Amino acid sequence: MSRSYYYLVAGLPDIVMEGNKNVPTVGGFIDDTVPQIHGSDAELLKTLLLPIDNANLISLLEKKGDFDDSGNFSREELEEEIKVPSIIPEYMQAFLEAHKEGRSIFSGLSPENQLTWLFYDRMASHGNSFVRDWFGFDCNLRNVLAGFNCRKAGKTDQASAGTLQSSILCRNDVAELILKSNAPDFSLGAVFPAVERLLSLDDSNLLEYEKGIDMIRWDTCNELTTFSYFQIETILAFTIKLGIVERWLRLDPEEGKKKLEKLVAELVSGFQFSEDFQ
Repeated sequence: MSRSYYYLVAGLPDIVMEGNKNVPTVGGFIDDTVPQIHGSDAELLKTLLLPIDNANLISLLEKKGDFDDSGNFSREELEEEIKVPSIIPEYMQAFLEAHKEGRSIFSGLSPENQLTWLFYDRMASHGNSFVRDWFGFDCNLRNVLAGFNCRKAGKTDQASAGTLQSSILCRNDVAELILKSNAPDFSLGAVFPAVERLLSLDDSNLLEYEKGIDMIRWDTCNELTTFSYFQIETILAFTIKLGIVERWLRLDPEEGKKKLEKLVAELVSGFQFSEDFQ
């Protein structure tokens, strides 16, 4: 049964408007929000942090030194899990088992891509439709961009087929078309409509190109919550958008401010309260 969080959704603009210079991090927002929602919905929110945990696990295994403290698991917890897995998700445990045995789950892929593939496979069967659809989109977007990059680098011919194969994760309809099609859009128009917007972006200006990609992510969040008003899906989409804002505040404060203002404006205009909530 879907739960409604009228008070929380109504307060979202206030959370991010504590001065545009003090936007909360995604991790901080989740920490503040988890105590206010049902336990199963809190787990959905934490699912959005799993890509950070994936990167942290790879960093520890490869002794890179980088560690993002905003994930679900601390450095100490992951170090213990590497020794004796118990609390990390099953896909991580499967990856660690194969890693310890020196075995590749997906031949020819880097450890990072193997773990990411396992993650996307797990999300593809997730019980929540928003989580399932968002990470399905994220996987497809990643694959299309990888396909474009390989094509631009001239690595899609038969001699370089291994490069393309090792860059495309999972084997859904989108992945299969990228691997087989020579069409400019990989014949994805009907399967992954966002490909047309990607093709229209000017990749000669990397900053504008990245902004365009993030705008596609932003709009996809809107599309996935068209009929969600006060449910957890609205909070999940907000969290993803907040991550986009956070990223641009780090890279480009002025652009980040614009995206934050856009997020707040959408939230304010998107929720019309009945007299009972005024």
